[in-house]
Formats: sequence, C-alpha cells, structure tokens
Amino acid sequence: MPSEVDGWTIVKQKLEGSLPRGQFDLWIAPLEFCGIEGNSIRLGCRNNFHVQWLKERLQRKILDAIRSVFPDIRDIRYEIASGRIKGEEKGPREDDYALPGSQREPVGRQLSINDVLEVRPSPFNPRFTFDHFVVGTCNQLAYASSMAVATGQSFNVPSLYLLSDSGLGKSHLSHAVGNYVLKKNPRLKVRYVTAEQFTNEMIAALKNDRMESFKKKYRASCDILLLERIEFLSGKEKIQSELLYTIDELLDRGKKIICTGSRLPREIPRLHEDLKSRLSGVLVAPIEPPDFDTRFRILQKKASQEGVKIPLKVLEFMAGHIEGDVRKLESCLIGLIAKSNILGVPIDIGLARDVVAMVYERLPRVDIALIQQLVCETFDVTPQELASPSRKKRVALARKIAFYLCREYTRESLQTIGSAFNRNHSTVVYAVNDVKKKLSGGKSSLGKYVDLISRKLKIRCAFPE
Repeated sequence: MPSEVDGWTIVKQKLEGSLPRGQFDLWIAPLEFCGIEGNSIRLGCRNNFHVQWLKERLQRKILDAIRSVFPDIRDIRYEIASGRIKGEEKGPREDDYALPGSQREPVGRQLSINDVLEVRPSPFNPRFTFDHFVVGTCNQLAYASSMAVATGQSFNVPSLYLLSDSGLGKSHLSHAVGNYVLKKNPRLKVRYVTAEQFTNEMIAALKNDRMESFKKKYRASCDILLLERIEFLSGKEKIQSELLYTIDELLDRGKKIICTGSRLPREIPRLHEDLKSRLSGVLVAPIEPPDFDTRFRILQKKASQEGVKIPLKVLEFMAGHIEGDVRKLESCLIGLIAKSNILGVPIDIGLARDVVAMVYERLPRVDIALIQQLVCETFDVTPQELASPSRKKRVALARKIAFYLCREYTRESLQTIGSAFNRNHSTVVYAVNDVKKKLSGGKSSLGKYVDLISRKLKIRCAFPE
C-alpha cells in the first residue's frame, strides 16, 4: 500500500480523471490532505462554503475514490485549512468601503448627500435568485462560481466570465449575485450594467463633461461589477479602453468582476488585445443547454412557482420535446397553463402536445385521421369499412376502439368524431363507455388491442411511455 501522502495523490488523480475539468479545479484541487486517523481521513478546505458544497455534491464520489486506495476509510472529516474558526462568516471589512487614501475611523461617519443619492430601487429582478436557479451538469460550474463570488468565498477567483447562448441563465446568475449581496451585505456597492448601457453612459458623460463622475461610479464606488453582453463592445475602441482601465483598477483593489457573453473573449471580433487578455485570464464558466433531467426539474420548479399541479407524464413529455433555451421551456409551460385556464380543460398530454406543436412544427399531431390509419393497419380493414354500416365483428370492434382512442388522444367533440365515421354522437358515447367498462374489468381481450394501438401512437408521435 502506498504512503498516506502518495495515496492521496493517487486519489486526486482518480478524481481528476472522472470529474469535469472545471469541477476538479474548483473543488478538488484546493483540498489539503491532513492525515488519516483510524477509519477517518482528514481533508482541509478553504472555507465553510467549500465544505458544504463537497458534502452536498461530491461526497460519494470522493469517498469511493478514497476507498479504492484506502479500503479501511469509512468517513471524511472536513476541516478549515485556513485556520479560521468553523462557523465564522467572512464579513466585509471596513476598508472595503473606504475610498483610496482614506483613514479608518473609530466611529461611524455622518451620512453625506452622496450617500442619500446612492439609495435607489434594486436593479435586480427579484425572481432571479440562487434558490430559483435549477442546477444540473450543464451549469454547475457557473452556479458554484457565481455563488462563491456572491458569498465572498471565491477560491482565488476574483473574476468570472459566464459563457452561453441566449436564454440559458447568464443573466439569472448575474442578478442572483446582485440579489444575494444586497440582501446579505447591503453596504457593498454592486454595479450592474450591460455593455450597451456602459457605452451610452460613457458617451453621455463625455458630452456633459462628467467623466470623473463616471469613473468614480465604476471604479472608486464599486465593489462588484456585473457587466453583461460583452460582445456589444466590438469595434468600440474608446469604450474598450475605458473598460480596460476600469477592470485593472478594480482588480488592483481586490474587487470582483463578473462578465457575460455569448462568445469567448478571444473570438469577439475587433476587441482590443489587452482587453481580450484580461477577460481570457479569468475563470470561464460555460453554461450548456439543459439536459432532460435539468429540463424536467426546471418545469417542475416553474409549475410549483405558478401554484399549478401538472401530471408527471406531461412534464416528462415537455422535457423530452422542448430542447434549447430555458425561456422556451418556461414559455411553453406558461402557455400550457394559460390554455388550460382559458378553455377550462384539464392539463393532459393532448393539451401539452397542442402547445408544444406551436413551437416545434415537426411534431406529428394526433388527429382522427391518424387514429383511423393505425386502427385500419391493426385490424386489416379499410377507412371505408370503418365509416360504412358494416357490422362485421372485426369492423365493429375496430370502429369501437377507434371511437375510444379518438376520445382519449384528441380534443375533438363527440359530434366531430361521430361525423368522421358517419355516426352520431350518441353512438360514440355508447362505444366509448362500453370500452371503458371492459377495460376496467380487465378480462376482455379488447385491452390488448387498445394497448397495441396506443403504443403505435406513442412511437409515431414520440409520446412518453
């Protein structure tokens, strides 16, 4: 068996090979091996947030890797390696609010008119919080990094670049940082601005000879800068130059910066090389399109926020068919709820398909004609026979099952269903009730035909099982 130190090196190598690079660098690489006592291994963490994240997200993987090298280990004891007292929160220092060159005073200073003018409504969307953000493999690095910056426990990551296409959560995380900081530490000055707003403010400052005020706002009076949609600065040389000086001063003063963009800094055309270098030197946290599990949980959370109970099969269907950005997911869910309320009908697979089909035209639509086709294929009858007066046993059974399936899988009225078979609505009602009765009894062979055609419908129309 290797020595304890060598063994821990092997454990880290195993974890490095099994975890995403960003996750390993952020959570595993900083761990310190503190020794083994009995059946416990002691690991040093940066802070309490580090400990909490490991316990909630990576505990099982870490323990499995440890046991592969040290089979007798039964548990992990986390310690704060920095020497801070466990449970102690890292609070802001008085120096964090002092302007350069100012002296710390033993007593609080009197509020000035500038302090009063700084009080303004929050620029952050109250819905965009960390609690409302659904974490998955597609976004966990971005989430964890943003949370670390917000809590002041950033693992030597003073700056962050959130990278993703539109609608995947960059702005949500930016607003979440702002909301968290303003709630937990309202004394900190958080500046949230899009690149376009930054540009417009600077142009106005130049025209009105107020550049000193502009610089103070984004440099001296800024603890956290949240700058969205950095690609807007392409080709704007003077704005880029000012932003570069702003970033340098903030970093020199130990402040935090989070930028967002849909392209890597080095891929943005006509962006100053020095600015590319600064932005490329930060932690880049990509956000990928959500996978099925994340889409499902996003829909669940949104439905819960709206106070609406939606059948799991409907959520599974929507999660399976709505791909791409989160906005599209939420839009379809809101559309589903609205359509249910307006029409006064329950939320089911049929209604969900109607809503999803408006977004994805490629989805085949369940209608009477499709059901007739599948019934004819199953019973080897023709559409003409289904609509004829024929009472042959095979034809009558096929027609009865077709009535039931039309009622089950479409939202057509009894009259419309009957007309498609040259029958009146009372005939449809009788047939549907007869099928339901026999299915509930469980002894009729009719059930196998209903199941068979239902499976064909699900395959043809990509229904969830």
